[in-house]
Amino acid sequence: MAKLIDITGKALSGEWGTDDEKGIGIPVLRTTNFTNEGVVDYTDVVTRIITKKNISEKYLKPGDIIIEKSGGSDKQPVGRVIYFNGPEKKYLFNNFTGLLRVKEPNKWFPKYVFYSLFGNYRRGGTLPFENKTTGLHNLKTDDYVSRYEVKEAKYSKQIEISEYLDKLYFIIKMREKELVELDTLIKARFIELFEDGQSPIRTVEELCSEIVDCPHT
Repeated sequence: MAKLIDITGKALSGEWGTDDEKGIGIPVLRTTNFTNEGVVDYTDVVTRIITKKNISEKYLKPGDIIIEKSGGSDKQPVGRVIYFNGPEKKYLFNNFTGLLRVKEPNKWFPKYVFYSLFGNYRRGGTLPFENKTTGLHNLKTDDYVSRYEVKEAKYSKQIEISEYLDKLYFIIKMREKELVELDTLIKARFIELFEDGQSPIRTVEELCSEIVDCPHT
């Protein structure tokens, strides 16, 4: 086992800045851009005016892992992670999140490290590091990063495991899409069969030869 702190170092804190009234700001990912599947949701990305210097290292790049530091609820623990695979030097992340970046990507495959953290979260591994204050759930991020351990494996094995899990995710998403399409088809067929306006409206008495009244209790 290897300590996460040795793999990524401490989580970098995010930036929030000020309101972008002119629409010229920097896109910033928030916890609302997190999904429970570990992927980024880009449908509602805000832009912010950030004037701090020396933020170049905080621009996200492919392979980065963003961890939720504040958020969650009684039903959803804080500590979710998402894997960033978007364009480089475009997005920042806000102050309710932290950045974990693998220091030696030729030794530790970033997606493998992500899946380790993702699986740990799904098993409830962040719960012991959760701190609740006035309804807000906070992750003791430094404590968590310093104590969490990733299973060591050959680099080729890390890639193999990651690709296998990627394929599983793809299959699951395809099945979900097929189920949605099937549900739509079934609803359409019901409309065709019962609401096409051509079939005569019949009463229950006309359709049934006998109606039996069940005993009442």
